[in-house]
Amino acid sequence: RRNKIKTLALFFIDSRASFRGADGSNDGELRLTFERLLTEKLKSVIKKVDDEIKHGAVLTEYRAYLQASLDNVRATNDGYFSDDNDSSDEEIKENVDMILRDKTKLLAIKNDDGTYNTFRFIFSKWALREGWDNPNVFTIAKLRSSGSEISKIQEVGRGLRLPVDERGYRIE
Repeated sequence: RRNKIKTLALFFIDSRASFRGADGSNDGELRLTFERLLTEKLKSVIKKVDDEIKHGAVLTEYRAYLQASLDNVRATNDGYFSDDNDSSDEEIKENVDMILRDKTKLLAIKNDDGTYNTFRFIFSKWALREGWDNPNVFTIAKLRSSGSEISKIQEVGRGLRLPVDERGYRIE
């Protein structure tokens, strides 16, 4: 495509421990399950893309992006939780900073060094309370109990806007 748009998915979950792990290992059951399911899906989609490439489709860059995701599934996802502000884990701090403050880096398809930036799945408990939103959130999944009608509308409002391309330009 002429305009490359990196889509994001935002998952609202019940607890930090289900994602980070009760022991702080960063291996909560929800995260491990998500990564297992994502691995299965990536393998399936790569197979379909390979079949399309055999028939002349120009999908080599997309295929490379999928392969980079499969090669390091952990890099595709992370979360933001208010407790993360007190974390001493540098990787958590770096990802929280990207999620909350560095939309350019978050929406980039490639990193400065030319490798693929496969990070696109965000887990949170209270993202809307932090004033966070992003136009490239195309998928919002609530994996927790619902609140009031207003909070549901606010959660949907975290994304689902006119997207921006990898350079930050609004796409209609």
